[in-house]
Amino acid sequence: MSLDVLWYHMRKIWEKRGYKLHEIVEKNPEEIKAIFVQGDKRAFVYCTTKKLTVQLVRSLLQQMQSLECKEGTFATTEKATRQAIKEAEDAGVEVIHQGNPLIYVFDHWLVPDARILSPEEVRELEKKYGPLKYFPKILVTDPVCRILRAKPGDVIEFVRRVPPKEELIKRYGPEYGSRVYEWLRMLTPAGEERYYRVVVEYAEELPAVEEEEEKEEEKEVPPEERIVISSES
Repeated sequence: MSLDVLWYHMRKIWEKRGYKLHEIVEKNPEEIKAIFVQGDKRAFVYCTTKKLTVQLVRSLLQQMQSLECKEGTFATTEKATRQAIKEAEDAGVEVIHQGNPLIYVFDHWLVPDARILSPEEVRELEKKYGPLKYFPKILVTDPVCRILRAKPGDVIEFVRRVPPKEELIKRYGPEYGSRVYEWLRMLTPAGEERYYRVVVEYAEELPAVEEEEEKEEEKEVPPEERIVISSES
């Protein structure tokens, strides 16, 4: 991945988070430093083709402080040392590197749009569909969760829409654009669909509803009323 491609993805990710590019502080063949803003919040985004070392991270954190940025991303196309990752994350800065890559997945036509619901929207959702424990789950490490900065317990709404055929043809060309349109029509016959996922931290938090129901049913049946099948004839 080139520096320009890395910068493209980081910029799209921060824009998806509701931030706007405010200023490119520095740009050269090896690195790009930029400030993104959302209201009075300022984020520092650093993209580089160099290895992230602890010395580099400390220098960047000092620069962040001087620029009055409270959050940010350090992204590299190379590796990052463990100490560098620890110091950055301890300061509240996410680190993107070869061992923990992240790209803007919403560019792909198969990935539906997504957003985190507000607490009020979650309460309305529970009133309509029942407790969140029965909702499908999504891991906090999923690229969608990482892009949205979702936390365990958050509820993500996914919306899949079928764009006009002309828009897809303009984007992908006549042949492939037409195919994408037909595929999306098969995936979403109504033209639009919404579904929800609850963010969890570990796969162990993904319960098998059928097993839970079986255990509850088993508790409700007295031992003397259970049917026992004997192997004896």
